[in-house]
Amino acid sequence: MGYCFAQGRGVKGMKRKTWIAAWAASIAVSLSGCSFAGLDAQTLMHAPKPTGENEADIQALLDQTAGGQITLKYPSEGEYRSAILKHDIGGSGADEAMAFYQETGEPTATNLVFMQKADDKWKVIGMFGSQASQVDRVCFGDLDGDGKDEIVVGWGSNLNNNGTACAYSCKNGKMSETKLYQNYSELAVMDFDGDGRDEIFTASVTAGDQPAQANLLRVKGENIESVGRAPLDTGVTQYASMKLGLVNEKQKGVVLDGVKSTNTMVTELLYWNAKTKKLEAPFYDAATKTAKSTVRNTSVVSRDINGDKIIEIPLVSLMPGYSSATADEADYLTNWQRYDTQSNTFVRVMSMVVDYADGYLLSIPDMWRGKITTRMDPATRSFTFYQWMQSPNNAAGVLGPQLLKVEVFTKKEWNAKADTAGYFELTTKDNLIFAALIPSPNNSLSLTEREVKEAFQLIPQE
Repeated sequence: MGYCFAQGRGVKGMKRKTWIAAWAASIAVSLSGCSFAGLDAQTLMHAPKPTGENEADIQALLDQTAGGQITLKYPSEGEYRSAILKHDIGGSGADEAMAFYQETGEPTATNLVFMQKADDKWKVIGMFGSQASQVDRVCFGDLDGDGKDEIVVGWGSNLNNNGTACAYSCKNGKMSETKLYQNYSELAVMDFDGDGRDEIFTASVTAGDQPAQANLLRVKGENIESVGRAPLDTGVTQYASMKLGLVNEKQKGVVLDGVKSTNTMVTELLYWNAKTKKLEAPFYDAATKTAKSTVRNTSVVSRDINGDKIIEIPLVSLMPGYSSATADEADYLTNWQRYDTQSNTFVRVMSMVVDYADGYLLSIPDMWRGKITTRMDPATRSFTFYQWMQSPNNAAGVLGPQLLKVEVFTKKEWNAKADTAGYFELTTKDNLIFAALIPSPNNSLSLTEREVKEAFQLIPQE
């Protein structure tokens, strides 16, 4: 099985608070950066010298091979973030080593050296160069079905959102390089079709004459062939998140969360259809060339929210009484859905509201769906839930009684008991007390104190 980065591993049946905490750390994703953008801080520092025997020998061989002052280069994305990586790519059961570096005075070119240990000595088994200024990511996977892992390296640039990739394989103690000859914005390695061989997945945003497109590539002999293509939302400028894994009980796929403009995101799903032998993009609308069914004005991204190892997708809807022109992120209900590729329908898993300003969320019980709305007051740092009621004088409905109020107090305010009558504590953070009030305890829609505490969760800092 191919792998590029760590994915969340849930546990079936875990308690509600536990699995909410497991995913909440990444709910508020920063949209200011992307895979290749920004300053490369790694070039401003040198890694500490290795202290282990093997590591010191690898460093010594690397210094000898480079023949001068070097700066180690670290992959900026993915699970493998070290400039010197060890992995069994020869199939012997022993790890080979690979290292990325730049020579002093050559900040726009990056070198890759492969090393293997034989007779207690490390030797170079392959050297390759790239004109890329960055290393984007490293992926491992069995691309040719021989039972041994190959390496896919994504080479990035800090000048744009696109990178190029190469595959590297070890045969008879020597390394070879195969270029993909295409730009990408996202890159992954996974067995999409279940045949025991990993494929290379790329996704690219629109760039010049290059269309927004997903590609599924396979190694064939010494070449790379395309086995599937699918169009992507043409308005996406960068991807905020990529998840690989199950998208329902049996189907593997890739879920991309793309940024279109300020406060606008979409989700795109790509999977291999075993019946049609095609790479499918079910959310893509050919008429508009967008993934309009998943567009949202919140920054939450897709992930496994309940520990069932299936990636859920956030679909949002405005609370009653709001229009998109006046709404803030907290005025949306987030409905987490998984996608059934057999019936081409969404299946709701759970719903929640998120207060991004104060960093917490509240899961919404089924009995509240379609029957509540919310109001936020930044001045008092309060978030109030109201019953939304039908009215003969207003077809849209009217604001009803308060059902729940969540408010943030300083410890000084809380200890002084000023305006805190009836509130109960939910949790504390730094100098703040998060508390709740149930204004209408006899209302059939009101929650109990225990239910509120179970539904409430802080968003952990990343």
